[in-house]
Amino acid sequence: MDLSKLNPPQREAVVTLEGPLLVLAGAGSGKTRVITHRIVHLLNERPGLIMARNILAVTFTNKAATEMKERLVHMAGPRAQGVLVCTFHAFGAEMLREDIHRLGWPKKFAIADMGDQLANIRRAMREHKIDDRAFDARKVLGLISKAKNSGKTPEPKPEGMGDDYDLITHMVYPDYQLGLKAQGSVDFDDLLLLPARLLREHPDLYEKYTKRFRFLLVDEFQDTNTAQLDLLKLLAGRSRNVCAVGDDDQCIYSWRGAEVRNILDFDRLFPGGKEVRLEQNYRSVQTVLDAANAVIAKNPERKAKQMWTDRKGGVKVKVVNCPNDEEEARFVAHEIQKHIALGISADDIAVLYRTNGQAHPVEETLREKQIAYEVVGGSEFFDRREVKDVIAYFKVIVNKLDEISLMRIVNVPSRGIGDVTMERLQVHARGEGVTLWTAMRKATEYEDLPPGAGGRVAEFVELVERYRAAYEHGQLATVTTKLLEEIGFREATRAHATSATAADKKLKGVDGVLNSLEKFEKREGPKASLLTYLNRLSLDTRQEEEEVPGANRRVTLMTVHASKGLEYRLVFFIGMEEDLMPHGGMQGEAQNLEEERRLCYVGITRAKEVLYLTRAATRVKRGKEVPRTPSRFLEDLPPEVVELVSLDAPREGPPTTEEKNFFANLKERFKKPGIPGTPPGGAGPSGGAAR
Repeated sequence: MDLSKLNPPQREAVVTLEGPLLVLAGAGSGKTRVITHRIVHLLNERPGLIMARNILAVTFTNKAATEMKERLVHMAGPRAQGVLVCTFHAFGAEMLREDIHRLGWPKKFAIADMGDQLANIRRAMREHKIDDRAFDARKVLGLISKAKNSGKTPEPKPEGMGDDYDLITHMVYPDYQLGLKAQGSVDFDDLLLLPARLLREHPDLYEKYTKRFRFLLVDEFQDTNTAQLDLLKLLAGRSRNVCAVGDDDQCIYSWRGAEVRNILDFDRLFPGGKEVRLEQNYRSVQTVLDAANAVIAKNPERKAKQMWTDRKGGVKVKVVNCPNDEEEARFVAHEIQKHIALGISADDIAVLYRTNGQAHPVEETLREKQIAYEVVGGSEFFDRREVKDVIAYFKVIVNKLDEISLMRIVNVPSRGIGDVTMERLQVHARGEGVTLWTAMRKATEYEDLPPGAGGRVAEFVELVERYRAAYEHGQLATVTTKLLEEIGFREATRAHATSATAADKKLKGVDGVLNSLEKFEKREGPKASLLTYLNRLSLDTRQEEEEVPGANRRVTLMTVHASKGLEYRLVFFIGMEEDLMPHGGMQGEAQNLEEERRLCYVGITRAKEVLYLTRAATRVKRGKEVPRTPSRFLEDLPPEVVELVSLDAPREGPPTTEEKNFFANLKERFKKPGIPGTPPGGAGPSGGAAR
């Protein structure tokens, strides 16, 4: 393998094979190239000692894992097939498939979806006499997830508890976990906690996994949470051959558990390691990098990096002052039209914003001007009711302990099994100490059920048992088609739709499930089963990225969070105002403001060539025009890389004092030759080709 095309720091990261290694990879610095070259170098350097099966590479999405595996096979041939490239959660699921029975779960466990989890939370709340209408089950689930991501297991309520939700969470957490276990299920966070338990509690498994995976690589290390770090440290064993690749300046997911201290404290967590910094950027022009460098340099808690490029040219970053949010949207649409006319493809243009609500004025204006666009982050296919019903059938057929799914579909489509019947069967199950399914199998023996109900329950039980056997031997899509025909699912769906159009949309959802099954069978071959399909579905819907934005020649609208990892020739970063960027809810604590600054850095570095930072002097809020203050991050921009644009469109009322002061200060700075401490422009030392 030719390493001459790598720049010196990239090459150093690739050839450092043993011991802990932290690769600080700034935005657009070619980190994926480094990871793939390092894996191939491991295979080439010691072919007799390091086999492909000894290497584990962890990514954060299935899409990233697939792309990395394809690159490896392209570079190293079939021998790279043995390298395990997957997400943390997929790795955990694989471990549990082999050994979860050691923790008391059935071998054929299911991964609970959001609906199952919320139903368990509400049931546990009711058992504790907590009104699930007064307290939000989603918030409780979020707090439990946060606890799990921090590596915390159920425990008694500590003294000095916080608010009501903290108390409820500590009351409900143990029962929620027991409920999952009773159903033979785990939740998404358990895919991290339970494998760590296996490694701690079973020395033979610790030996097995640490001997096999002697070389670990983690992509996007800044996004790891405490539970992931815990699992990684256990897997690292005694060899400690951990290569962590990431950028603390792009840690923007603390709200879902990411812990920036993992990357900042790497040398403490894995003592005696090496640190390599990738600072040459292959994406953006220097003016964009100077703006990004200046904003992020104000964060005190960071590993200093100075991004540079040897790309020539680059226009100044345009800071645009708009009278109001409507004029901001019109300006963005006008500039998009202009750049498309100049030859920039619509799919190379993005509009970024801090909150989803900011998209509406831009959407309206783009529609008005007939500019094709797409908004990233629409409703999920697998959240549709009819799709969830079909999936619930699958879950019951695979796992008769899943009482939540069972209750969902026992009377879908209607078969005369009502709430009274199911409540009485649950009473019998509790009284006899058996599962609900066992009680349903004996339904004809119970005399307190409504007339004819026992027979209808028996028919349902027979249906499920028959299709359980059918799925063992038949093709998934074919058997599902027969099941839906037998129960009259399509007819019932059509009958309950509000219009013919709505019916067609719902039935397309059903067809989508069948297509999904066919694709899964084609991909998995003989390994395909209903259980593996469900588990893959649970992993994919939590970890899969959407189709690449802009793939249909449309302008992309999305939040800055959603833009991470993407790049565009032309970027509009709108709403550069206090309370939006930084967000009002994130300004209290220092670490929150630091994360908002990192978010601003991520937004800026999505631009390859042209960047607009826009702000409105007033913005409509709850039907009223509210004066806005320019973002403090705009004041950090070096004047030599900025062009100020102030729109002349009229607006009501005089400029605010903050506005006058802000733009007066900026203009004053522009008159000066430079500012002490401003990151230098221009290229750094040359070396290496683009990714």
